Amino acid sequence: MLDRKKLINQISTERDQAIIDIDDCKDLEVLKKIHSKYFGKDSYLSKTISQIKNYDKKDKIEIGQFSNKVKGEIQNKIKEKELILKNRVFLHEIERDIDVTLSTNNINIGSIHPISQMMDNITDNFKSFGFSIASGPEIETDWFCFQALNMDIHHPARDMQDTFYIEENHILPRTHTSSMQIRTMLKQKPPIRILAPGKVYRNENADSRHSFMFYQYEGLVIDKSTNVSDLKSFLTIALRNIFENDKIEIRFRHSYFPYTEPSFEVDATCILCQGKGCNVCSNKGWIELLGGGMVHPQVLRNVNIDPEIYQGFAFGGGPERLLIVKNMIQDTRYFFENDLRFLNQFKQI
Repeated sequence: MLDRKKLINQISTERDQAIIDIDDCKDLEVLKKIHSKYFGKDSYLSKTISQIKNYDKKDKIEIGQFSNKVKGEIQNKIKEKELILKNRVFLHEIERDIDVTLSTNNINIGSIHPISQMMDNITDNFKSFGFSIASGPEIETDWFCFQALNMDIHHPARDMQDTFYIEENHILPRTHTSSMQIRTMLKQKPPIRILAPGKVYRNENADSRHSFMFYQYEGLVIDKSTNVSDLKSFLTIALRNIFENDKIEIRFRHSYFPYTEPSFEVDATCILCQGKGCNVCSNKGWIELLGGGMVHPQVLRNVNIDPEIYQGFAFGGGPERLLIVKNMIQDTRYFFENDLRFLNQFKQI
């Protein structure tokens, strides 16, 4: 029986030889044989471990700890080599089965839809003014969509919005996201500053400026000192930011909405015809962008906000109109026809 020191030296020599064998190995089958050589029943390490019991307690502990350390080093080395060899086999199979020289010119890369891009642009701009984003259900009750907004069952203003009405349950696909103004004011007390973007639905015939489904954004500001001047200056700045054009002309003209008083239509110069008149602007030289006004006192009462203390303004429009003005597009229907020749113009790189 070898003394402790000589046995430890022999185990070290065995480890060094194992590392050389593993480094020189270039085949998984050969690696399996190396594993058997150093860990098989008749291997040197196995025979050495079986002899440890013959040593005294102190030597037994030292030899056992050293042997286990050497076994771990060799096993780790074999695992590393196995991973390297398997990766080589995998890469070889890829090179064999895939022609990496083929052209990739025909691969089409997707992009965000232009309407989604514009909605992101709108929300980012209004967030920069301190607005929070409000979202809610697309199927609404008659109360949220009409009655709370100062349009009772027989109000003639309902005729302004042809709806897909489900009369039995008094529900409908929302005709505007103004319903989110009501939902927000019921949950949150002033000051309020929200933007509600989303899809809306109306029973309209599709033409160059209309569709039965379209996107809309609604804004609401409620505080103690808001006024018409705030509304006009705010929307002018916001629209010029969205158009990235400080010189675009914005005009406000008197209109009627049952949930605001006074009410305004907000227009921009038609970029397509430079104000001369075309089919997109109905030969007026201006394109209607959105509507807005000061929140009607009755709407505030409907949501338990005192109009003697608080007032505010609301506005709403569609991203398609902004896209038409910003990009000189002639027909709203282009956005929904899925023609890649059109949509690829808006690809974000």
